[in-house]
Amino acid sequence: MKATSTSVALLFCALAPAWAGENAPTATTAWSGKAPAQSRLILESSEFAGENVNRAGVQIKLDEGWWTYWRAPGASGMPPMFDWSGSENLADEPETIWPVPLRAVEYGESLNLYRDEVVFPIEFRAADPTKPVKLHLKMAYGVCRNMCVPSTAEHEVVVKPARAAPQLNADNAKLIAAYSGRRPSHDPFATGLEIREVRTTIDDAKVNLIIRMRGLSLDRAALVLVEGPDFIHADEVLPRRADDPRVKTLKLKIGGTAKIRALSGKRIRITVIDGDRALEQVWVVGAQSSSVAGGGLTPVSRGTERPEP
Repeated sequence: MKATSTSVALLFCALAPAWAGENAPTATTAWSGKAPAQSRLILESSEFAGENVNRAGVQIKLDEGWWTYWRAPGASGMPPMFDWSGSENLADEPETIWPVPLRAVEYGESLNLYRDEVVFPIEFRAADPTKPVKLHLKMAYGVCRNMCVPSTAEHEVVVKPARAAPQLNADNAKLIAAYSGRRPSHDPFATGLEIREVRTTIDDAKVNLIIRMRGLSLDRAALVLVEGPDFIHADEVLPRRADDPRVKTLKLKIGGTAKIRALSGKRIRITVIDGDRALEQVWVVGAQSSSVAGGGLTPVSRGTERPEP
């Protein structure tokens, strides 16, 4: 079931277009693909106003029993890959919102997946608000049940400047909002989960990432995703008791390469899923406070590694 970068590259080369006609005023592209999965691009509105953030969604429908993957698939699988390079008049790269996945065990492998249907909300802005925006998406994603089927699609739609207030497509806006509401929260008060400290230790020439948190359940493992400069790591971690009874410790074995050793003082994005609660924040390794709102994973001054107590 494992996917390779070579297979992903080949998939993008074999894409077949399925888009609404050039300059067509539509809020939804045609469905692309066939069983067991289809996809389309939906817009909150076929118009936009000024430099405001506009919302779209990549919708995938799956046949019964089939699934696709989160950005960190788990033990195996191919995450959805979105290529917007053919788009025009975008101020920056569209931001993808990843709804919290279902954690499941299939054929003995722990996976992070979506069943039946998923919408990945997309946020974008116009570089020049007086001109149309062309959204051109090439996508590749894995679909699995008792076998895995690589799926590809290409979608294109034009969003025009509004002469008055943009008219929303009610169905699309409701669907995009529903899946936006399933993203991990940045707010510790909303989730009951609070990261207190993030730092590294070295044991037997291997680098560990130590995350101290409040609010974790001791009786179950938390799913932890760590994304940093040039690396991504996901694992299920059973919380450990700390010296403070209100705090639990998560210990992730990251690796032993020189690149990972340089983690201290870098910004990393941490996503912790504990049951039906999910917290996502950007932290500086070695610091005792976070940026909370997220943002770029840019380097900062290097801290000092110290042993775990």
